[in-house]
Amino acid sequence: MTVPTKKRSVKVAGRHHDPAPEAPVVAPRRRAPWAVAAVAVVMAGLAGWFTLEARSTNAVVEHNTALSDVAGTADAGKQISAALGTLFSYRYDDPAKNERAAKELLAGPALAQYDQLFGQVRTLAADQKLVVTSTAVAAGVKLLDGDRAALLVFLDQTGTRGDGQHSTGAAQLSVTAERVAGKWRVTGMSAA
Repeated sequence: MTVPTKKRSVKVAGRHHDPAPEAPVVAPRRRAPWAVAAVAVVMAGLAGWFTLEARSTNAVVEHNTALSDVAGTADAGKQISAALGTLFSYRYDDPAKNERAAKELLAGPALAQYDQLFGQVRTLAADQKLVVTSTAVAAGVKLLDGDRAALLVFLDQTGTRGDGQHSTGAAQLSVTAERVAGKWRVTGMSAA
């Protein structure tokens, strides 16, 4: 709908001036009711989806106390780091010490993984008179859920062979653990 306008003449400093024709004024259109309804449905859907996502996130946070249980997180990190330092340190002249430590500090699949790995090490270590010292230099607890934990642990390793040759290396392990009678035991390990 357009509204008719009148042309006016304007006199400026002795000159007669006709203004440019004005653009017709257009009345605002009404939006189709279906468009408003569609926007309302989309907004309601998004609100529902955001609510479900928030609940899902809260459920994960409720079970993961790694950030809220400072003492528990520190205890898990300390015990598991010490266990890995002990497990990955090795003396060719005392393999029984590692076997005892493995039985005390490992459980489940981690014990089988360790036996497989150190079956190879035992043979090489005796031939080379190898002594390996491992130290956990950093551990980050990713998950702490009651008596279960998941960590990322960084180890520094130094090795000395019988001929005096030295070597150094580092390892990154993704570790799962379980607390039994107040002691953390490693239940799974993989290279990270």
